[in-house]
Amino acid sequence: MVDYTLVYDPGLEEKDQKAFFEKLDPAPKEILPFPEFSLSNFTKNDTLLLWVSDEQGHKILSQIKKESPCLVFLPHPDLIQLAKSFGVKSSKSDAFAQFKENPEPEALDLLEVNATPCYNSLVIGEKLSVLYDPVDEHFFKAFRSRFSKFIKLFRKVTLKTYQITYQSGEDEKSLEVAAMGILAVGNNESNLIFKRLIKDSGLNDGYLHVLILAPKSLFSILGFGLQNLFFPIKGGRIPDFISYISTEKMEVACQEKTIFAKDGVESDSELVQLKISEKKIRVLTGFEEKEKEKKQKELNVAKLPTGKLREELTKSYLPWFRHATTEEFKDLFILLKQNSQTSSTYLVLMALSTLIATFGLFADSGPVVIGAMILAPLMGPIVALAMGALRQDGIMIKSSLIAIFWGVLLGLSFAVLITWLTPLQTTNSEILARIRPNLLDLGIAVASGVAGAFAFSKEEVAKTLAGVAISVALVPPLAVAGIGLGWGEWNIFWGASLLLGTNLAGIVMAAALTFLVLGFSPFQLAKKGILVSLLVLVLITTPLVLSFREMVRENRIIQELSGKEIPHGLLREVKVLNSDPLRLSLTILSGEELNQKDFLEIKTEIEEKLNQEVELELTLGVMVGPVSVK
Repeated sequence: MVDYTLVYDPGLEEKDQKAFFEKLDPAPKEILPFPEFSLSNFTKNDTLLLWVSDEQGHKILSQIKKESPCLVFLPHPDLIQLAKSFGVKSSKSDAFAQFKENPEPEALDLLEVNATPCYNSLVIGEKLSVLYDPVDEHFFKAFRSRFSKFIKLFRKVTLKTYQITYQSGEDEKSLEVAAMGILAVGNNESNLIFKRLIKDSGLNDGYLHVLILAPKSLFSILGFGLQNLFFPIKGGRIPDFISYISTEKMEVACQEKTIFAKDGVESDSELVQLKISEKKIRVLTGFEEKEKEKKQKELNVAKLPTGKLREELTKSYLPWFRHATTEEFKDLFILLKQNSQTSSTYLVLMALSTLIATFGLFADSGPVVIGAMILAPLMGPIVALAMGALRQDGIMIKSSLIAIFWGVLLGLSFAVLITWLTPLQTTNSEILARIRPNLLDLGIAVASGVAGAFAFSKEEVAKTLAGVAISVALVPPLAVAGIGLGWGEWNIFWGASLLLGTNLAGIVMAAALTFLVLGFSPFQLAKKGILVSLLVLVLITTPLVLSFREMVRENRIIQELSGKEIPHGLLREVKVLNSDPLRLSLTILSGEELNQKDFLEIKTEIEEKLNQEVELELTLGVMVGPVSVK
């Protein structure tokens, strides 16, 4: 154990001083009150145990020269910023025990901002004041302070143009970007945001570490801010709108004076220069040692808004919903224009998917029907129609409608043809499931429209289109409509047609809104298409509401009767075959055989329970021994 000198704040209560001094083992060679302390009296071979406040600690650090004594900070009621900078433990006994185990710590990298030391973090940008460490350590006060700043974060947010120049290996790179602000530290462990986003500790690696925040919308930072400021999860993924650079030095220039805060103290300047100081300080830290590679890293730098996108983002306030980039516009429009064409490939796939779906429906085979859903190409022109309606693109609207028309007509024709060639004329569960659409089907269509538009607009999630096609099921109701037409059963035809129309209207409306949110059209241009889509959706919704009410009524009847015990036995397997007149199919489990009179009495008992007339299809189950209700 090395000899050490204790420097303390004489403003602390005397009883606390005495109690702590008596616990020190080994005892210090000298105990000095802060006013009597001078760093010039100590050399690099000395060790100082500092029980001081932030203000006193900064005065000591300001006297540090190239070769300084070893410093060990103890927790103090007013040591807040420096405690976070060096990871000082919250207990004096723990901090002293750590000191005894590590009496000679490694020299620590020191961030220098405009030629002055920065011990914790540098925050550039007025709106990023939410990232300053709160001065008050009390949890609820700190939370309230952060929340208040977080709310202000969304008021008239503007991005500024920053000219960023930094050292990359032997080269010097320069970027002109639009950003909300910049966060920099000398080591990642001293700042919670860095600790949560950057895996390597960055402790004593010879680099300063910088995060550049360049959101394209307010919503893009909402979830990130809530998680990292209030409900943090360690090891989170760095968002696309945040870029990370580690470098030996950096210069940040702005066109006008901008607010920056060094260790929570605000100032302003047009130029901020950052570098790792040649001077290092030997401070014992409470940071966890991690394996790290001492090499420069860059993450998401290519995604920073530059060029035309930078100019667009700095013209006005940051929108709630982001604007799509020129590249996104170009690539998506090319794709949707291709999908809106009535090509031979589209027609062949339409015919094949309808054939497969029709055969699967007759075979009552769910897997076969699912295969037809995956093959069906209808989703493409429907999403193209949504974009055309959103942007008032007459050519895209017309070509999409033509493609949908020919696809539906071809599908109906093949479904009718297969129905005429097939001797089967019995409805099964796969057919019945698609002739009574309700609001649940509309919900599925809306969700699928959102998913489809999002998948088309994002190349990295385009592989989910098959799943979207399965969820919305466009071809099966088309095939069922063809079966109804082939049989001459108009209730089947109109029910399946209503489901198909529900899917079309729901997808177009939801996809158009999704594209609007993603920034592919200004609202003034989009509102006409949105209103027309909404009107069609309202017209479709009316019969769906009635159907849903009927579904709820039938479900209530099944719940009232299933498992109920009546004088003649136990009711099981209740099904509603028809609503008007009400026709039920059920099984009655009885301990004895029943005759015609008993059946009539059962019908009367059920009618009294439901308070309406019913037609019954009864199945009798006879048990030997007493009947028990399960």
